[in-house]
Amino acid sequence: MRFEEMTSPQIDALDRDRTVLVLPIGSVEQHGNHMPLGTDTMLSEGLCLAAAERLAPHVLVLPPPWYGYSPHHMQFAGSVTLRAETLMALGADIVGSVVKHGFRRIALVNGHGGNADLIGMMATSLGHKHRGKARIAGLTYFQLAAAEIASLRKSRKGGMGHAGEFETAMMQHLRPGLVRIDEAASIYPETGTPYLSTDLVEGSRVSTYLDFADLSPTGTLGDPSLASAEQGERFFAACTETLVQFLKDFAQWPIEGGKQA
Repeated sequence: MRFEEMTSPQIDALDRDRTVLVLPIGSVEQHGNHMPLGTDTMLSEGLCLAAAERLAPHVLVLPPPWYGYSPHHMQFAGSVTLRAETLMALGADIVGSVVKHGFRRIALVNGHGGNADLIGMMATSLGHKHRGKARIAGLTYFQLAAAEIASLRKSRKGGMGHAGEFETAMMQHLRPGLVRIDEAASIYPETGTPYLSTDLVEGSRVSTYLDFADLSPTGTLGDPSLASAEQGERFFAACTETLVQFLKDFAQWPIEGGKQA
C-alpha cells in the first residue's frame, strides 16, 4: 500500500490501467493546546492507507509532502506554511513524475481546509496538462463525507471547527498518545455574519481571510470536550467508507474524459 516501501522493479510491474495512486496532503500547523502540529497530514494519510487496504492491491498511497498552505495559523508557534504557488508546484512535480512512469489515475486527498481551493485548482490545471494521459481528481475528505459526519456529530453548530470535536476524536482513535485532552479548550467563535462559518461541516458561503489568532486565543475552533476515541472510530469508519466508494468509482473513469465507461 505504501509507495515508498516498494522497489523500482515492483513499481514497474504494476498494471497502469488498474492502479490508482493516492496522494495525501495536509499541513504542519497549530491544533490548539492539545493536538500535534501534524494532525491534518496524519489523518489524511491514515484514511488513505485504510482505504487502500480495503482496495488492495489496486490502490497505492504516495508519501505525503506534509506541509500545506497555512498563513492563517502563523501567529501560533510551530506552524509552517508554503506559499500557494509552492504547494501548486510541489503537487505538479509529484503528479508529473508518476504520470511520466505511466500511472493514469491520481487522487489528491486533502485533509486541511486551507488547502481546499488550491487542491481544486491543482486537479483542474493538472488534469488539463495531462489530458489524454491521466485523470487527476482532488477532494477534501471531510467534505466528501460531510453528510455522514453531520449524522454522527454531538456538538452544536460551531463545535466541529479546527481541533474541535471531529479532529480531536479522529486523533484519539488513530494516534491517542498524541492527544493531550486535559489541555483542550472549547471555543465557539462568532464571525459576526451568516456568510462565514468556522464549522468544518457547514463551511462558509463566501471566501475571505480569517486569521486564527483573531478568532481564538488557543487556535481551537470548536468543542473537543465532546470527543472520544469511540466517536473517532465512527468518524474514521465513515470517512474511510466514502473514500473507498469514491476510489472504486474513480478507477473506472475514462482517461480521455467524457462519460464514465
